[in-house]
Amino acid sequence: MIDENKIIEKSSELYVKYGIKSVSVDDLAFMLGISKKTLYEHIENKNVLVQKVVENSLCEFFDEVVAKIKNETDIFKNLCIIILSTINNIKKTNPSYVHDLKKYHNSEYKKIIEFRDNKFYKTFTKCIKRGIEHGLIREDTDLRFAFLNQMIKISIFFFEPEYGEYPSVDKIYKMILNDIRGITTLKGHEVFDRRYEELLKLRVK
Repeated sequence: MIDENKIIEKSSELYVKYGIKSVSVDDLAFMLGISKKTLYEHIENKNVLVQKVVENSLCEFFDEVVAKIKNETDIFKNLCIIILSTINNIKKTNPSYVHDLKKYHNSEYKKIIEFRDNKFYKTFTKCIKRGIEHGLIREDTDLRFAFLNQMIKISIFFFEPEYGEYPSVDKIYKMILNDIRGITTLKGHEVFDRRYEELLKLRVK
């Protein structure tokens, strides 16, 4: 039985894999095993479908991250989980998807940026603030710079073709671990270095 949720789920899968422009309504109907007429009985048009895909994807991603860190008290582990979730989410996304959003569905692209700079930023900085309270992270840490430094660094390697071959998740993750170490206090540095190998292994989970 086809419903709106299944249409959004399959659309999201195809858009992320091939890009939005490369997937027509006919392609989507074929993959779902329904007629285009049936699809339009559930979704008004492609613009509405893209809007629902973006909103659903953001909710699923955020809920997944929150669930992973909800009962975790270790500050460094929480930061690493947030970073790794972002890396893995971006890594599976075809750059064409982002390009198509920016060019043809800019209002939806702006929703992603707004989500990143507000809701997701607050989740990241909540961990940083806890680190400051526990004396593990320096009080003079610029919260927004620390956040955007990681987000932009992750995005640029996957979405900027002039960088050539994509680096491995290992390389990006190790680079970001060093960034986290750079904002620790002396106490935090000692704790972080003791936990380094454990934190490094999170990448394979």
